[in-house]
Amino acid sequence: MKGEDRLREELHEFQQEKERIRNIVGQIGGINNRQNKIINTLLIVIIIVLLVLGGVFKRITPSMAVQVAILFGVLKLIWMFYESQRASHFQFWILNSLEFRINEMYKKTNSIEKELKELKKIREQEKTDDK
Repeated sequence: MKGEDRLREELHEFQQEKERIRNIVGQIGGINNRQNKIINTLLIVIIIVLLVLGGVFKRITPSMAVQVAILFGVLKLIWMFYESQRASHFQFWILNSLEFRINEMYKKTNSIEKELKELKKIREQEKTDDK
């Protein structure tokens, strides 16, 4: 039972860490945060208002309304690409630092393994010398 409890605890810690990383990536731009929602809503409302003013009320020419709506649509796409790039860069940075740490651990493990082999050889030699 101790092993099962330990595994459950490790799983719980892993899930907490995963959620913490998800929140950090979300703040950087991986998911919709408050700022993204406000900007997206604002751009969509501007596009709808332009199309309504141009198409229904004829306050501005319909072609001008469509052109400005397309401009705001392009701005929204640029904003989305920018936020996606920020999140991707952050994720790359995390993966790069993890790789660096894994390589460090690999080097340490190899050195420990070499030391253990040397200790085994020394013990074997001591045993043969004692005989």
